[in-house]
Amino acid sequence: MDDGRRVTFLIASALLVTCASFPRLDRPPLAPPDDAHWLDGGSGLRLYSAIDRPPGATATVWFVLGPEIRSSPLYPRLTEALHRAGFATAVVHPRGAGYSDGPRGDAEDFEAVLADHARFFAELERLSPGPVFLFGHSAGAAFALDVLTRSPRPIAGLVLVNPAYRFKQTEGMTPTAGQVVQFAVNLVFRPAAITVDMNSNPDVVAFGPDREEGLAMQHDPLVVRYFSMRFMTAEQRVLQASKQAIASVDAPLLIVEGAHDALIDPAGTDELFALARSPDKRRLSAPDGGHGPSAVETMTDPLVDWLLAHADAGR
Repeated sequence: MDDGRRVTFLIASALLVTCASFPRLDRPPLAPPDDAHWLDGGSGLRLYSAIDRPPGATATVWFVLGPEIRSSPLYPRLTEALHRAGFATAVVHPRGAGYSDGPRGDAEDFEAVLADHARFFAELERLSPGPVFLFGHSAGAAFALDVLTRSPRPIAGLVLVNPAYRFKQTEGMTPTAGQVVQFAVNLVFRPAAITVDMNSNPDVVAFGPDREEGLAMQHDPLVVRYFSMRFMTAEQRVLQASKQAIASVDAPLLIVEGAHDALIDPAGTDELFALARSPDKRRLSAPDGGHGPSAVETMTDPLVDWLLAHADAGR
């Protein structure tokens, strides 16, 4: 086969492979909890939110989430400890994720996704006054930084866990060369098609808790697993903007890194930490943590201690 035919064959093969796409959904596949609190996202779109404020709570920890939201409770051990320590906890599910309405895995206007956080911040100030801490994990760390740059008032502190800024090549977590070709073709020819499986092969993940989380997410119907390339590229821009956003951080900063995190490149976290201008910044290693919830749930005591110290300082 000559070079011209070989190139034509490869392009045709890539196009054939990328013809597959996953179903497009506009509503969450599970019914929301009965006590759901709804925000108006415009055009009749409802945004799910929850604020759990125990009696006497004087500060709030806002868990800023990425799009892959599970139906199971988020950080149950940490949440219980926060409530005992006098913190409220809060979440909002951005459009197209979790229990909120909107196309799942695609966004024609990603700015609307980011604006959902601003809507919730206004609601949080009304329903849960007092100091607010932002808590972001993985992609949620980048979204938390975006929230900070748009914040209508200073925040009490920022916690970033395994911030998704720079990545390592990891089997089961990183796209293969063939998938990268598929992504490129889809980005050019059909950017809105739902074509990217973000959790296709968790069985090969080495660290047990991360592997178990990936397998559980495969069977959780609420988790948005399939995405369009325009969503992925827009989210990637937010991740990369972490560099500029964190340079504006002068609030107290805590970064937690899972010692067994095989996805995040520590050199990227080094860069983010160095760029943060906050005079009060600290890094902690979670010795029993990986990339997922284990990096949080195994660090409950030091997380609560740090939050308490800074809540007291902010009062």
